[in-house]
Amino acid sequence: MFNRTTSFIFNKYGEIISEINKRQSIKMSHNIIRLKEKSISSYNVYSCDTYVKVTSGIVMLVVSLDEDASNYDKFVIHRIIKIKKGVKFNFISISNSSKVELITEIGAKRTSVPTYGKMPVHYERLVPNFTIKEIYGYYYQVRNANYVFPGEKHDFWELSFIDNGILDTTVDGEVFKLNNFDLVLYAPNQFHTQSTASHQSCSYLTILFDMDLKDPERITNRVYTANRDMHNALNNFIKISNNEIMYDSELLLCYLKELIVKILQYDFTSSTPIASTPMQQRFENELLNEVLIYINENIYESLTIEEICHKFSISRSSLQTLFKNNLNMAPKQYISDLKLNKSKLLIKESVYTISEISSKLGFTSIHYFSRKFKQQYGITPTDYAKTIYN
Repeated sequence: MFNRTTSFIFNKYGEIISEINKRQSIKMSHNIIRLKEKSISSYNVYSCDTYVKVTSGIVMLVVSLDEDASNYDKFVIHRIIKIKKGVKFNFISISNSSKVELITEIGAKRTSVPTYGKMPVHYERLVPNFTIKEIYGYYYQVRNANYVFPGEKHDFWELSFIDNGILDTTVDGEVFKLNNFDLVLYAPNQFHTQSTASHQSCSYLTILFDMDLKDPERITNRVYTANRDMHNALNNFIKISNNEIMYDSELLLCYLKELIVKILQYDFTSSTPIASTPMQQRFENELLNEVLIYINENIYESLTIEEICHKFSISRSSLQTLFKNNLNMAPKQYISDLKLNKSKLLIKESVYTISEISSKLGFTSIHYFSRKFKQQYGITPTDYAKTIYN
């Protein structure tokens, strides 16, 4: 998440000002800087305070106080800012192009210093790394025992997800076996065959689509066992595929892309198993919903895990598993996050003091509350309150 220059964190580098005094402005040097680059390799250091106003586009400010600029912060410029004398700074254009007005004392000395180790500082653009251009078709198939498909190759992607049974497949001569909840991807122009065993049928979902992905070998020639996130994306895809509401095709593309993202992340994220049966999943969903409602209704109490376990007649380990499988976090963490999020809302309302909020939400002390708040949001509750009206 981006920080803006209105954040309290920016105060060590400068401050927000409402406007520059006209009489003062006449006596100062005004320069317009046009920006397009997405990285910097040097900083500017001025012998006086520097005023900055964005006149077009969206601009990121990179600032450092370190002598060698080994540590730096990034801020999206919001409002007119004054950068303190001696602070190292430079600009990166977030939008395609932008302009800033730089205002300094006439005759101010400017020094250019390199970034740490002369390594460029980049703005990582939030743009797609791959695109799914079109879904050509999707269908659910049931193949009897002894089914043999001799093989084909084509110029589009194909995904097969096994709902029930076993499917044998070869990809460019390499043999793979897919069991329940396994899936495989065939890249364009990969020759592949499919067959079932002599004693068992197989049902599976097939999706045919056009995708622009660099290095397709990253996700091909292997079998993936769908985790819960992948299974949820598939379930959402299937659910939407049965609708005929305007723009549902956009959701189909989104859910398929979500599935591909989860596949790309497969080796880098922890795996949460799929519920073994629909009945188990339904039980988990209902129980989790009841637990979450109970926590929300009692958020102002000093809730303990033991109280929740007693309330719902489940063991501590079962509660831990329920939260881990469905929310990917421990129940204690969920309660803490919820209390801290609620504290932010209470601070914004400006009805209670920080001490009262800490007590109201059941924290053992204001010091413990402040420490947890800063761990979560990188700022103390008191400093957060100061940013609200900036």
